[in-house]
Amino acid sequence: MSLIVTLYVPEGLVIAGDSRLTLTWKTKTDNGEQLHSITASDTNTKIFTINDKFGLGTFGVADIKGIPISGFINQFIEEKVVDETTIDQLPQLLIDFFGKISGNPKTYFYTTGYKVENGISIPYVYYVNIAENSFNRVNVANGQTFHGANWGGEIEVLQRILNTVKLKQGDKWIDLPDNPLTFNFMPLQDAIDFAVYAVRTTIETIRFQQKAKTVGGPIDVIVIKPNEAPQWIKRKELKFE
Repeated sequence: MSLIVTLYVPEGLVIAGDSRLTLTWKTKTDNGEQLHSITASDTNTKIFTINDKFGLGTFGVADIKGIPISGFINQFIEEKVVDETTIDQLPQLLIDFFGKISGNPKTYFYTTGYKVENGISIPYVYYVNIAENSFNRVNVANGQTFHGANWGGEIEVLQRILNTVKLKQGDKWIDLPDNPLTFNFMPLQDAIDFAVYAVRTTIETIRFQQKAKTVGGPIDVIVIKPNEAPQWIKRKELKFE
């Protein structure tokens, strides 16, 4: 799995993700099937910039015919994305490309960027589901854009932290105080900090849980602001140790 966190706040867009590549397989036993999982790498690339305009994060199935998906994403960018491509065209381009070469795997993307409409830079954030040939714009409701966050992959830890919690007292369930996150007031630096917090907290929590360690490794972060090329806040670098 993975964890990709996307924020859309007044000053810009943020995508953050981990770097773990997990291999899973099943073997037959006398009682049925047994699932196996191992960490294959902590240097897998899941966050990308596209043509100095857009951001992209991927999670879910991370290989195509046994080859890491990152190479195919680079191929997609070279073959299908041109200077005239707009952010609202990217989701269908991704579906057409990855559906054709891989038979619609359970791979998912977030794509982010701006489009100038009536002289104003409008933020677009899409969730793309390759398996179901579908996509939706997650930062718009009732025809209006809004500020918030969306995350996909290994989301259980964040759900437990951020969702409303009930405690049982006698025969009654009592809601604990709900403290919402005010994304509409969140500065860009705070959005970066939240994205890193979300991924890092998930990594540190599952470290101690009796479950597959599907999120880990370095955290990559990009920021996109209107009329500017994507900026890497944190990025894995090739090195020799």
